[in-house]
Amino acid sequence: MTREIVEFFQAVNKDCPDNIVHIYFSEKRGNKYRTFNPQMSNELQKKILELLLPPLLELLQLPIVHYNPVGVLDEENELIISTQVDSVETFKNSLKSDTCYTDMSLIKMSNISFYCVEISYNNKSAYLFRQFAKMSRLRKGILGQLVNNTLAELDNNFLGIDDRTDMVLMDDTLIIINHISLERVFNYRDKFQEMTNLAIGRIVVEGKMTNVEQFSEDCLKDVRIMKRFTELMSKDSLPLFFDNYDRVPQIVDALNLNIKFDKEGRMVYEDKSQLYHIVHLFSDSYFKSLIAERVGVIELEGKINAD
Repeated sequence: MTREIVEFFQAVNKDCPDNIVHIYFSEKRGNKYRTFNPQMSNELQKKILELLLPPLLELLQLPIVHYNPVGVLDEENELIISTQVDSVETFKNSLKSDTCYTDMSLIKMSNISFYCVEISYNNKSAYLFRQFAKMSRLRKGILGQLVNNTLAELDNNFLGIDDRTDMVLMDDTLIIINHISLERVFNYRDKFQEMTNLAIGRIVVEGKMTNVEQFSEDCLKDVRIMKRFTELMSKDSLPLFFDNYDRVPQIVDALNLNIKFDKEGRMVYEDKSQLYHIVHLFSDSYFKSLIAERVGVIELEGKINAD
């Protein structure tokens, strides 16, 4: 599918057809969207295509890997099936004629979260997402433009569109170029919380940790921990930890981790300083090199941090 997406944009870039672009500015309201669709001239549509497509086509040549909540290596794009992201359909529903706003007097720039450029060509549509940053107000001075030989002052309620794209959606494929944009545009942090709660439920059932309630509370306050649990649950790696739990005390002792065990052999959770040690244990991220016997943590697949 990614090849089809590239070929779609290549064809649009080559043919430069008329009147195939819509732009939407969207407010996030909890898990809902309020979306505005201004009219555009064909000339402006072409300028937007000329601005966006060349750098996008270059970015789409980067390797594509499956979405990893923790992050990916530099110069890698991520891919996720859009049906796994609930807010995608919610956003697309906000584009329908009976819900999308066309009265631009109702728009307030400070509330806009992102904009989306829709390109429709040869019976296919692609959506380009970009987080929105309102242009900063001048500290002192006047911003103006020449209109009919007259200098007119502009207010600060204006829009800025740059040449960057954070995500591309086509059919059921969502390509993520800017990792954090999935959370910010599509509320994917809710998914992190859901997966963390599933993991903690399994931890409770297994009964290998004390003070799980406090552990849960601390985890849900740290988005980085929730991302790691999401990765862990997505790969179904948690059973590996419990299947080999008898080795955990030895690992803790060998690495001199700040974790104690009670008389029944359960890990004792005391405070937030233990969070990363415990999550690294859950995900089997600790390693020891064979030659130098260095100890480290596998942060991402293909990336190792050694001490």
